[in-house]
Amino acid sequence: MKTALELVVRLAQWLTAGLFMGIFVLSVLQVVLRYLIGMSMLWAPDLLRLMFVWMVFLGAAILYARNGHLGVDVLVAKLAPAGRKIAAILVELMALGFFLILIFKGWEIAMRRMRIPFDTWDVPTGYAYLSISVTAVLMFVIGLDRLFDILRGKSLSERENVN
Repeated sequence: MKTALELVVRLAQWLTAGLFMGIFVLSVLQVVLRYLIGMSMLWAPDLLRLMFVWMVFLGAAILYARNGHLGVDVLVAKLAPAGRKIAAILVELMALGFFLILIFKGWEIAMRRMRIPFDTWDVPTGYAYLSISVTAVLMFVIGLDRLFDILRGKSLSERENVN
């Protein structure tokens, strides 16, 4: 499972990089066309918004896989190894609960928004909201993997190299 998860995270990295480059190119093109030629692409802001939302949520999943999110460990660092393990298990269980909420509520919102199109093109805004559930599923699987690693006794340095 580790290899499949690593492959999915790597794919998410490439997709996020592609979205970033697409946002950059489309933004520059939009500025050039508007100010040098006097032409505007009316659909560009909606596409940029869609790409940005997916980029942000995929980036959050990638950071979670790499243990890259900020964390305050002042209290945990003072605990004995057994206490740190319990704290790590509790953190992962809370994260898994949060991801489940994101999966189901994100899906609910996305389905509701499928009836509402973007401002300038006939594509449902639900596709932007779908990024919440899709990336929450990825983070849930990563969280399960991390929880199993903690329960098996793997150290943090062994666990943080899923990229």
